[in-house]
Amino acid sequence: MQALRFLVRYPDGRGEDFTIEAERVMIGSGAHCEIRLSVDQAATEHVEVSVGPDAALAEARAFEPHPTINGVPFQRTQMFPDAVLTIGQVHLKVAVVDVGEQQAVVPTQREKTSPLAYVGAVVGLFLAGYLLLNMEKDAPTRQPDSPPPLWGDPIASCPVSGQAEALAHATEQYRQAMSRRERRAFYIQDGVKAVPLFEVVAACYAAAGEQENAAVAKDAAQKLRTEVDGDYRTHRVRLEHALSVKDWATVQLETRILLSYTEGIQSDYVTSLSNLDRSLQLKYGGKKKP
Repeated sequence: MQALRFLVRYPDGRGEDFTIEAERVMIGSGAHCEIRLSVDQAATEHVEVSVGPDAALAEARAFEPHPTINGVPFQRTQMFPDAVLTIGQVHLKVAVVDVGEQQAVVPTQREKTSPLAYVGAVVGLFLAGYLLLNMEKDAPTRQPDSPPPLWGDPIASCPVSGQAEALAHATEQYRQAMSRRERRAFYIQDGVKAVPLFEVVAACYAAAGEQENAAVAKDAAQKLRTEVDGDYRTHRVRLEHALSVKDWATVQLETRILLSYTEGIQSDYVTSLSNLDRSLQLKYGGKKKP
């Protein structure tokens, strides 16, 4: 089976090595991405890397900042092992590997085993057990404190002036708000973003003298605020419970769901969630998607 191996170098000098057993890998700041970068470096979905016939294929999904291969902007191109993919200030090397090649080759002749090898094996088993125990001991047992609010105070003013302009803006924003609300079941962040859109719609309809439409939009904003915030609270409770019973699969899932809710928010809570997600990924593997 083929897989994609990534060597990642971050702006602070840290380096990581990932081998992902998949034919397609998404790189970006979205919580659903297999390789997740910070929001100041990448868009939600920035580059998709896939297994090609001769090498990895890279396809740009966002262009702010424009990703490059060896310093050259691209839309879709091959990535040979020495090529450097740059997204923001993050540099990645990608290679297609055969996971079967990682298996040990069986020798054709059986060699005598040294007594020291037996001692080494026993020591190795002891160390493996010690590390596993410490992984459980060092694993977090509670979720980060002080979750940030998803929004500020309700928006009460229209960003444009003039009745005609306000009405046009309200009509356009209403279409976007409705579309995001409908996609909420498939992409959590759309539900979060729909709330301020409905609030802007209400304010602009009011500025345009469309009081009935303003009341409908305001009601939609209030209901969606309550629903989304309630779901946000429910997932925090689920994470707390999963951590208390050491259900790591659920911890991974709930962590990634909460990262979807808080996407784009800068806070210690979000940083702690990101660190928790990465820690569990490295320790236990099997990244869960919301």
